[in-house]
Parts: sequence; structure tokens; C-alpha cells
Amino acid sequence: MKKKMLIVSAVLVSLLFAGVFYVSQYNFSIGLEHKEEKIIQHGFRLLEEQIGTYIKENYSGISKIEFSPIFIQGGKDNPPFTADVLPVIYDEEGNRAVLGGQIGKTGYPSYGTTGDLFLDFDQQGNESIFLEVSPILDKQIDVSIADQLPEEAKLTPPIKGTDDNIDALVNDGQLRNVKKSDSGSPNAKISYNTEIRRGSYSEWKP
Repeated sequence: MKKKMLIVSAVLVSLLFAGVFYVSQYNFSIGLEHKEEKIIQHGFRLLEEQIGTYIKENYSGISKIEFSPIFIQGGKDNPPFTADVLPVIYDEEGNRAVLGGQIGKTGYPSYGTTGDLFLDFDQQGNESIFLEVSPILDKQIDVSIADQLPEEAKLTPPIKGTDDNIDALVNDGQLRNVKKSDSGSPNAKISYNTEIRRGSYSEWKP
């Protein structure tokens, strides 16, 4: 009897430790393992720097660039998995406009895992992160171990989707005196956002 009780106790202890280990590896609020959460935050921090740097260096009249939370949908049990972020631009008059929305009859895309950012793990479980640097040439750069955007991972102008979106925001009156310029906006501030939320970026109300 004692032997049986010892075996049962050992099994219960093993299950308890397995449960604690599982909980410690998982963020239930967003339905991700912590390693998945970490790679998403790492990859999007670099993507946001890539987008923010492109806008800052190629447009004048901008005072600030910030980003929405990272919106995720789907996952292992409900594919496909997508993650998206929206840039927000402030002009020097204080006007504020969001990229990646609907302007008139034209819709502009968000930024994320549908083509700008590629996230995976290699066979050893290490992060594998690639950023697209030239949509025209379909060229990607490995930034897996980078903490800040490498020079070679900067976007190569022109970036038609972003350029068209900014032009549309200016023409719509949401932004004023924002123009394509080699001098850029050197004093513009960039604020990054790596908060992860589950839901659709289209429902975000900035």
C-alpha cells in the first residue's frame, strides 16, 4: 500500500512540475509561448526601426513617428498566423495620420509578416529573422542577431506602398507640408512599440 502511495505521489509531483513548466513557458493573455512572444517583439522592433528610418530620412516636414501595438491573429491551432503594425506620422503642425488604412476608395497595407518581416526558428531553436530591404528585387537581409537596424537592412527607395500612402495622406489633408526630400526630417523622433495584442489591426482606434 505504501509503495502504491509513493508511486502515486511521485506521479502527482511530476505532473505538478510539468504543469508549472508549461505555465512558465506560455503567455495565456495572448496565446503565445514566451519564445514566440520574444521573437515577435525582436523582429518588429527592427521592422519599426526600418520603417521609421525610411520615413525620417526621405520625408521633410515630419516631427514624430510612432507605432501601433503589434496585432496578431491565428496560431498553431488556427493557421495562418499573422502579425501586423501600423506606423503613425505627425507633421510639424501637430497633425497626426495613420499609415495602412483606407483613404477614399483605396486601401493601403499594414506592415508585418505578410511580406515585410519573416520570423522562424532554426533546427537548434535559435531565432531566424529576415527583413525585406527591396520589394522590387525581392531581397531580404538576415537580422537574427541584431539589436539595432544594420545599415545594410535599410530600405532602398523608392518604397511604392509607403510613398503612395504618405502622398494620399497629404492629398487628403491629414498631413500638411510633408514632402519627399533627400534632407529628410533629421530632428524627427521615433517611438517604438512592441506591445502585442490579439485582434485585427483594422479595428485599432488610435
